[in-house]
Amino acid sequence: MQIFNVGILELLFILILAFIVLGPQKAIATARNIGAWIRNLAKSPFWREVVSASNEIRDLPQRIMDDVQLQTLIEELDLTSQEIKGTLDQTDAIAHTELNNLEDQIKRNLRIEPVPNGHPEEESQKSA
Repeated sequence: MQIFNVGILELLFILILAFIVLGPQKAIATARNIGAWIRNLAKSPFWREVVSASNEIRDLPQRIMDDVQLQTLIEELDLTSQEIKGTLDQTDAIAHTELNNLEDQIKRNLRIEPVPNGHPEEESQKSA
């Protein structure tokens, strides 16, 4: 656990040093004053802004990475949609060509040639 980048052993060393230098009564009064000052600082709007800015700065690299990944995903989706559109266009062109060929073939098969001695309907009924 670290408070203001000061570890537990460092904090213990500072407390022992303050106790030796100030004496027991003044060390307690000073600790009370420091605690009140820290409490007031922690409740102040300035401190909240500092903490908020610190959190934003700490989270900034992750947000940038998320944005980059989102941008990459958008680019991949664009490429995929272009590929799908191209495939659909090719399929449409092939289907259109096949449909035209089928239509031509049906027209050729249904083309009735005149029969010299009778009606075309009679010939088609005889063959069936």
